[in-house]
Amino acid sequence: MLRLSLLRSPEWPDPHADEGQHEFTYSFYPHGGSWRDALTVQRGYELNYPLLVRQIEKHEGELKDEFSFLQIQSDNAVLTATKKAEKEDALILRFYEWAGKEADVRLHLPARATLVSETDLMERPTAELPLRDGSVTVHTKPYEIKTVQIRFAPKSSP
Repeated sequence: MLRLSLLRSPEWPDPHADEGQHEFTYSFYPHGGSWRDALTVQRGYELNYPLLVRQIEKHEGELKDEFSFLQIQSDNAVLTATKKAEKEDALILRFYEWAGKEADVRLHLPARATLVSETDLMERPTAELPLRDGSVTVHTKPYEIKTVQIRFAPKSSP
């Protein structure tokens, strides 16, 4: 028997909290071993945040048939945010370790990355990270949230 409770119909603090139409997505993920071994957190992100694809008209451009903007190399880390820095002309990446294991998380960065820093959650730099062959390695403790700031070289004019 399997039971799934999606709404709890509270009366306090809002007696009308669960009224109206609701839409849910759920999935069964049978696997062997533990939830950590089965990478269940990653499968959950894949279900809840699917890749969005857009078809556009043909235009002149420089992208190849295959292109990777960013890659995170670690089975026990999940990238949760990619955004423009609040006060700098830089890119912010935020990820966390979910399996309770220390890891050296390797980030393969976009072209023209020149300066990479680890920051606190308020985006204040705490340490510069060595950039080697377009990637950096960030030592991450169990369940730790990491924020990385990336500065880029200016795009050269043709």
